[in-house]
Amino acid sequence: MKSNTRKPYCAGTWYSSKAEELRKELVKYIDNTGIKTNKHVRAIIVPHAGYMYSGQVAAYAFRSISDNIKEVIILGTAHRYYLKGIAATEFDYFETPLGKIPVGKRNKEIINEKNISVIPEADINEHSIEIELPFLQCVLKNFEIIPLYVGITDYKEFSTVLEKYISSETIIVVSVDLSHFHSYDEATALDKYTITSIEELNSEKIKGAEIDSPYAVMALLELAKKLKWKPRLMRYANSGDVTGDKSRVVGYSAFIFSEEDKNEKITFTLDEVEYMESLAQKSVESYIAEGKKLKVKEYPEKLYTELACFVTLKIKDNLRGCIGTIEPRGSLGDSIIENAISAATKDWRFSPVKKEELKDLTYEVSVLSKPEQLFYSSEEELLREIKGKGVIISKGGNRALYLPQVWEHFSNPADFLSSLCQKGNMSKTEWKSGKLEVFVFENLN
Repeated sequence: MKSNTRKPYCAGTWYSSKAEELRKELVKYIDNTGIKTNKHVRAIIVPHAGYMYSGQVAAYAFRSISDNIKEVIILGTAHRYYLKGIAATEFDYFETPLGKIPVGKRNKEIINEKNISVIPEADINEHSIEIELPFLQCVLKNFEIIPLYVGITDYKEFSTVLEKYISSETIIVVSVDLSHFHSYDEATALDKYTITSIEELNSEKIKGAEIDSPYAVMALLELAKKLKWKPRLMRYANSGDVTGDKSRVVGYSAFIFSEEDKNEKITFTLDEVEYMESLAQKSVESYIAEGKKLKVKEYPEKLYTELACFVTLKIKDNLRGCIGTIEPRGSLGDSIIENAISAATKDWRFSPVKKEELKDLTYEVSVLSKPEQLFYSSEEELLREIKGKGVIISKGGNRALYLPQVWEHFSNPADFLSSLCQKGNMSKTEWKSGKLEVFVFENLN
């Protein structure tokens, strides 16, 4: 039987039609990211403009995909067809200059799912799925695709359908651009709203976002909440950053969604903890005594991991400075150096450390797990779940944080929360309102 192959529509315009030239361009984008694959990535969001505009952004997400993936569910946008529901195709293969990609056998099954049907018109002259295929051909070996164009649909039902079709060898690729044809400043403001909504897994807020295929994104966010996948923005840029024309720009983002590996938790030995404290000490002494930022040629292996940390300085058990970040900012080793210097010089509660104080300083480095939002239904549950953990609270523009070691000063969780609320310029009883956003984290060392 003759195979039914979907020929490339935008090869030669949106990307090169010459295989060698195309592969060379994509490999360059991928190598430029400088990141490693991540076996825990379960889904990505990538842009779908011409490669000269969005290829480098997209590469940050594609580079993260593990090469053990055998099936890719691609959710695209129908730009030229008003689509209600979800459009599947009946092709046997999708072709690019890099070769043919088989459509998976399960494509025939998914066509029978609710709100999914074959609608050939949705695919005519459409680029949103095609543009992602050469990237996949560069980062994966033998794989199949299930291509779907997502229109107006019940996104919660669709997320349930997606859940049925994922396995350890499946990844979901959502092909979307962000805001279109605004001034640079207006576009970045619109895109910040969208990015924050994705990071919060807030499907409802996506309804107010300017983004392609919002129903595909909302379905992914619902699935991520259900399966505890964590979103992470790998890269954002817009066409103005590439071309220099900032009058009418299009926004691009690269997100990954990763599952937690409960069997893989980083811990630190006593020697590693002592090394981190010594690194903090040397950083402060070099900066305060010599005005030089410490340079380290090589760290122990774990200090190359991207982890957040705080550095605390004390003199005779009295706090002398404490600075850190909740989200990782580069390697742990670099973060310790930066935060140690900041704790000594930029903590607004204290004057900068003086040279004569260096001999009396003690150092503590707190390496943090990633904060997880705590959803609670009662005061009792809130008090029980925060015990012994680091806590972040926020409401509106107010925000406050306590590290886990602050529990040394509190025996009662209610007192802990009351103090934290006051630190965030809120009423000490605000934690009882049920309106706080609460995140918890732990020390890893």
